[in-house]
Amino acid sequence: MIRIAFLGSDSTHTEAFAQLINLPGAPFAGVAKVVAIQGLDPEQARHKAAENGIGLAAATVAEALDGIDLAMVIGRFADSHLEPALAAIERGIPTFVDKPFTDTSAHAGVLIARARERQVALCSSSPLRFAAEIAALSASQPATFLASAPAVCTDLGPDPRLNSAFFYGIHALEMLLELAGHDIETKQITYGRRFINVHLDMKSGNAAQLQLVRGTPEFYSIGRIDSTGQKLANVALDGSYYRAELRYILGEFLPGKRSIPLESSAAAVALLEEIDANDRFRT
Repeated sequence: MIRIAFLGSDSTHTEAFAQLINLPGAPFAGVAKVVAIQGLDPEQARHKAAENGIGLAAATVAEALDGIDLAMVIGRFADSHLEPALAAIERGIPTFVDKPFTDTSAHAGVLIARARERQVALCSSSPLRFAAEIAALSASQPATFLASAPAVCTDLGPDPRLNSAFFYGIHALEMLLELAGHDIETKQITYGRRFINVHLDMKSGNAAQLQLVRGTPEFYSIGRIDSTGQKLANVALDGSYYRAELRYILGEFLPGKRSIPLESSAAAVALLEEIDANDRFRT
């Protein structure tokens, strides 16, 4: 049985993952169990523990990590990821970090360097890397991949961290990198009142187009253009990608069979950091 600690309690992803693992008849029941949760809001952590069959609402990260096989860092915002992820790495515990990996390139570099020094397995991903629509668009020949998403998500509340390409843009960008690769050769970023457009040329011969649209509800689309024509798909926000992501985390990442390249996660953070820093239309 894989014993899991959730580090962070303020994201809806805690429920999405816990219900696939801990509830009776869940697809990963008997394979893994979330046994501890820790968050900045102790009352919130206690509530989520009670609602999702998690035995321990830990007072500290250190307490949550005792006897754990896998740490899942799933705080809602990226600026809450560095310290708990680093604590897990220092304990030698394989660590998954939810989207976005970190809030700065510098923090991404710290986690990657320390994980490699300690020889600890580390990965990060948006669940939309595992959307069914992605597999349908993969290609063996060079292609241009297209993704669109909202530029910001201020409809979720006044927190200034929502007024950022990181929160929703990470999903579309990681879908692109999953298809096109992370080896960015050149990039062009164009800002407008209604959109941000990013063009990436990859060393592999692929190209990637990211369009972040202002003033729109949450949506994600993904497409491919190659010599056979164009294929476009809207990503169904049905939650099925959480199940696929857990299958990867528990069945591939943890056993050491496959891991999303850390360079891909770092490239996503660096690009989103640059987008936000130069967006003069952002209010």
